[in-house]
Amino acid sequence: MTPLRHSLRLRLLTLILLPLILVSASVMYWRFQAAKATAEEIFDRNLVMLTFAISRDVALSAGDSLSSTTANLFSQASGGRVFYHVYGPDGSFITGYSSPPVGDITKPLPENSPTLFDATHLGAPVRVVRLAERRSIEGISGTSVITVWQKLSLRENFARSLAVRSAGLVSLLVMTVAALVWFGIRYGLKPLHDLELAIQKRSVDDLSPIVRKVPEETKGIVSRLNKLFKDLTDSHATRERLISNAAHQLRNPIAGIHAMAEATLGAETLGETRARIKELVTETRRTGRLTEQLLSLEKLDGRKPELEIIDLSQLVTDVGTRNANRVLSRNVEFSVFNGNSPVWALGDYFLLSEALQNLLDNALTHGGPRLRYISLETYYTKDGGAILAVENDGSTVPKGNAEKIFERFVQIDEKRGSDQGAGLGLAIVSQVARLNEGRVELVCEQPVRFCISLQANPD
Repeated sequence: MTPLRHSLRLRLLTLILLPLILVSASVMYWRFQAAKATAEEIFDRNLVMLTFAISRDVALSAGDSLSSTTANLFSQASGGRVFYHVYGPDGSFITGYSSPPVGDITKPLPENSPTLFDATHLGAPVRVVRLAERRSIEGISGTSVITVWQKLSLRENFARSLAVRSAGLVSLLVMTVAALVWFGIRYGLKPLHDLELAIQKRSVDDLSPIVRKVPEETKGIVSRLNKLFKDLTDSHATRERLISNAAHQLRNPIAGIHAMAEATLGAETLGETRARIKELVTETRRTGRLTEQLLSLEKLDGRKPELEIIDLSQLVTDVGTRNANRVLSRNVEFSVFNGNSPVWALGDYFLLSEALQNLLDNALTHGGPRLRYISLETYYTKDGGAILAVENDGSTVPKGNAEKIFERFVQIDEKRGSDQGAGLGLAIVSQVARLNEGRVELVCEQPVRFCISLQANPD
């Protein structure tokens, strides 16, 4: 089966020729059986005809000889030599060959009706015709018995020759069809070969759509290839944009760290040195967080998670526990509402934890001086969905930016300074929501409330 898997031409040839060969074999077998039946009918009729001819000659010549017409019939008999024997009315031998084959002696021989049967004569199987008639020869009246026989091998050879001729014709037909199919498949597959050559001539950087004319049967393949090219082009563009933006975003922090390091070296007092080291640590922490977010985006772009049934209530509890001290140290009230009961949904636990962490970091980063509380919540919706929600009473999102804030490297308020972040947190949240077959949206601007909608467990 391995060649069939790797050769479309051989597979098509097999699918077309194999049924044809099976049908041809069945036809040849049927033709052989039909030829045998035809041969038996022809030979039996010849034997019966010869029997009646001999009977006529015996009646006319009183058993002396056969007429020239009958002799010609014997010489022209189908297949080969024919033997005969005649018993007179008194049971004596009149003419023909001695020792005729004998059938079933227990059955009476009907008069004036030929009887056909198979027998053996001199060790060879033969076909026999016997005819009993009332005759009067030379004043002697009684039943005259005429026996005519012929070897069965003659009619078998005749049937075999008919079958061989038919087999030759069928074989010629099969070979003709095979040749037509072979060259027809080559001609039919030529557009695929041309398409292969056209793709082979492309460079590794050429991912433009295939616009050449192709057969109707290959349009689906070409359409899928064009979609793949488009996806690859979009993926390359996204990656190049990410690298470009990352280089731009990392350039300022790295330059700032370098400047702070030089300023630390030039500090004149221990207190000034400590202050600058503190600023340096803050900037390195921010740069480290930016690097982690860039790596997260890169991983998410090529990841296809296997969604499982998870408990969102347990998820918000775990994230809340990890961040409680950090939030409370900012004099911000921190609440986790999980309903004290599981909320089952389809998702990836690790990715959703990362998204929830980013929403929490976004609230702490952008909340500003107005920030007094942050809450995490999970619940079922009326239409059977599951929700992860993060709410805070900090700075509002300017109107008209509900969609824009989820784009990469978007910073709505440029006046906030370096503590604003790189604009990657909400982009990561949006990507995670899509990977979990859900969505994220800003449902309220004051207080600021983000909701991740997921599929609830159908059970």
